[in-house]
Amino acid sequence: MTQHLSSSALVKPIVKDANAEADIPSGYGKTESYLLPKDPAWLFLFWEITQSTIDFVKSEYGHLLDAARTIIRLHDVTDVPYFDGNNSVCHYDLPVIFEARSWYINAPESGRAYVAELGYLTADGRFILLSRSNTTTLPPGRISNVIDDKWIVVEGDFQKLLKLSGADYIGLGASERMQVLSQRWKITDLTPSGAPSSWSSFSLHLDKVQVEDEDIWLKADCEIIIYGSASKNAIVTINGKEIELKEGKFSIRQPLPAGSVVDLPIHARNAKGDKTRFVNIKALREQGK
Repeated sequence: MTQHLSSSALVKPIVKDANAEADIPSGYGKTESYLLPKDPAWLFLFWEITQSTIDFVKSEYGHLLDAARTIIRLHDVTDVPYFDGNNSVCHYDLPVIFEARSWYINAPESGRAYVAELGYLTADGRFILLSRSNTTTLPPGRISNVIDDKWIVVEGDFQKLLKLSGADYIGLGASERMQVLSQRWKITDLTPSGAPSSWSSFSLHLDKVQVEDEDIWLKADCEIIIYGSASKNAIVTINGKEIELKEGKFSIRQPLPAGSVVDLPIHARNAKGDKTRFVNIKALREQGK
């Protein structure tokens, strides 16, 4: 079967380059706004307000908009289960230009939940809403009050710590040894009624032990936590062994068995090696009776 073309020119389909960059649309034809946290002190709001929305508001309120100001109304909605526009903890008004389409907002307080509204504020104090954002929560601008420390053991002192712990680790693998140590060193938050505030936490290792007098017995363990910081590029050693600095800081911890003496000299020297600093920490634990 013969097929004839009605034109002497063969039209080829246009194939788009897969690597060609697509233009980002200037808008999506929908009035909406989104509020994002930037850091503990700042929020970022971006929006689109269609011309049809503005035309509708003008038709509804007419001359009231002639002297009205365009604003962002930032609501604090912390602990508000459902925000209806009128039940926020408090609100703050900021002047804005709708054509900007995005705005950085300096939050009054960190760690709070916020909702942003875009609209007109009339001369008589009436607020005319155009768009309401989602709810977003800023992170607190302070150190977390959640304490769940995971301390890193100095590599060179690992075997020494095993010996000082007073436990028998023969036959255990490295991961099993670390698990036993972490269980031994886990801090249990025990604050008896009436105890001093300085007793924030301490660890007790309460194994079942054989005692001569079953009517009264006592067992307590303790450990030393050493932490500090050094200048940039300093080389720090503890008991002659170099330790790694994390952003200029270091920390180690080790048990202090009954009747033991711990002597931990700490040295720091600069990169050239011509300047040094020295701190010596000693601890003695007497044998109980």
